[in-house]
Amino acid sequence: MSKHEEAQRWLDLGVQASNADQQPQAEQAFLRALALDPDLVDARLGLGLTYMATRRFAQAVEPLRLAASSPDAPGFWSACLAQSLYMSGDFAGSAEAFEQAARVEPLGDNARATLIQTRCLAEMIGGGVESALEHYQAASGCDDDGLAVFAEEASAILAVFGHVGAAAQVERWRQVRAPEDRITAYRLNALEGAAVDRAPADYVAAHFDAFAERFDHQLVEMLGYSGPADLIALLLPHRSRFDRVLDLGCGTGLAVPVLAPLGGAVTGVDLSSGMLARAAARGGYEALVQAEALTFLAEHPTTFDLVFAADVLIYFGDMTAVFAAAARALRPGGYFVFSTERGEADWTLLSSGRFAHGDAYIDRLAAPTFALKARASTRLRQEGRDQVEGTLHILSRL
Repeated sequence: MSKHEEAQRWLDLGVQASNADQQPQAEQAFLRALALDPDLVDARLGLGLTYMATRRFAQAVEPLRLAASSPDAPGFWSACLAQSLYMSGDFAGSAEAFEQAARVEPLGDNARATLIQTRCLAEMIGGGVESALEHYQAASGCDDDGLAVFAEEASAILAVFGHVGAAAQVERWRQVRAPEDRITAYRLNALEGAAVDRAPADYVAAHFDAFAERFDHQLVEMLGYSGPADLIALLLPHRSRFDRVLDLGCGTGLAVPVLAPLGGAVTGVDLSSGMLARAAARGGYEALVQAEALTFLAEHPTTFDLVFAADVLIYFGDMTAVFAAAARALRPGGYFVFSTERGEADWTLLSSGRFAHGDAYIDRLAAPTFALKARASTRLRQEGRDQVEGTLHILSRL
C-alpha cells in the first residue's frame, strides 16, 4: 500500500469516527493521514472540524485556513474558517472569511447573520460603537428592541475577549437609552473597575431571569461546566451523608442530581424566579425559596448540615458577611462547600461582573469558625479563548 493510499485509509477512518462523534479517535486518524500526506486537504478540513467539535477554536483556525485556501475549495470551508475565527475572537478575520465564502457561493441565513455581527464587533473594537450599531441595524433590518438585545450580547462578547474599552462604550450607549436598567449600570461599574463589594441583588435577579431559558445549555454544553460534581467528588472522602442540605443559589437545579444521593432533604434558594421555575421543573427539592442568600441564611440558624454554593460566591466581593451567615446557619460539624474564581488579592471585581478571591483571604475568614478539610484547583468553565481558573473549598463548622 502506497503512502497516499495509507493516508486515504486514515482519512476514511477519521471521517467514520467523526460521524460517530468519536472525536479523539477522529483527531488521531486525521493527524495520521496528514503525517503520511501533508497535502491531503480533506484531512485538514476534518482535523479543523474536529477541533471545532471539541471547542478548540483557536487550534481549528490553521487547518481550516489551509483547507479553505486550497484550489476549488467550496464556500462552506471558508464559512467554517470564519466560524472558528469568530469563536476565537478574531472578528475582522471572521468577516473576511465569510466574505470569501460569499464570493464562492451564497451564504445561508445563519452565516449571513453572523457576518453582520462580526462586521459590527470589528467596527466596535476600532472605536466606532455608535456607527457600528447604526450599520448593524441597517444591515440586519432589526427594530430598536432587536438592536438593544444585540448591543447587550455584543458587550458581553467584547468583554469576554478582552475588549473592555469597547464593551464599556457599548454599555454607555445602552445606559443613555435605558438609564434605569440595573444590569447596564452594574456592567458598566465592572468594566470601569468601580469600587463595589458585591453584585446588587436586583442585578443578579434580572441577569439570571433573562438567562434562565438557555442557562443549562450555555453553561454545561457550551462552556463545559461541571462545578457541582467536582465539589461533591472533593467532599465525599470527608463525609457522604447529610440530613439537611441547602443549595445556595440553586439556579436551575444543576446540582440536585449530585446533592440528592447524599440522603437528606434538599432546599434550594435563589434570587431569580426564572431560575427557580426551571429548578421546580427539574424536581428533587423538598423546597424552593426565592430569597437573597444572606437574608435566608440569617433566618435559618443551626438548620443545615451542608451549605453548598457552586458558582455563587463569585457575586460577592467582601465575603465577611457570607462566612458569618453560613456559620450561623450550619449545625456544629456541618460543612460549607463552595467554589471561587482564583485571584491574588483578597477580592477583585472582574470585567465579567464576577469577583475573584485569594485563598489566603478565604483562610482568614474561615479561621475562627471553620476547619479546612480540602481544597483543589480547577478549571470552572470556558470563557472566550481561556479557561476560567478557580478553587474548590471544603470547610467544616467547628
